[in-house]
Amino acid sequence: MTEAFTDKYEPQLLNLEIAVSGIHDEHPELTDAQVDAVYEELSRRYRAEATAHDFKPGKLSGVRAEMYDALLVITELLVGRPDNILPTEPVSAEEMRQILNRLRSSIKTWQKAGGRQSYLKNLSQFLSDPPEGEED
Repeated sequence: MTEAFTDKYEPQLLNLEIAVSGIHDEHPELTDAQVDAVYEELSRRYRAEATAHDFKPGKLSGVRAEMYDALLVITELLVGRPDNILPTEPVSAEEMRQILNRLRSSIKTWQKAGGRQSYLKNLSQFLSDPPEGEED
């Protein structure tokens, strides 16, 4: 996906990545593969909705189930449910699927750099860096 995609959906991507980073803080043993499994399950959920098919949930347990539940709350808010209470326009189920797939693509990119937690480490570093022009 292009940089324009990332720019267009930056608030949604950032909300999900902040949540994943918070879960990683609570569970330092979390791996990129576990995060990818959750993103994949959520993507399947929104693909089913976008194509008007039944969603058959997979079997997630432990930290994956905990992360799925936490991210589902966020994705539902981002698609405008139960009420559009966020300052951003809600996205469609298809757009949410694309957002989740973009995050999965990011995991694959970082995994090529090496390590079971390369995406999570990059995410943590990205979220802790002060914005350009702002230094302590």
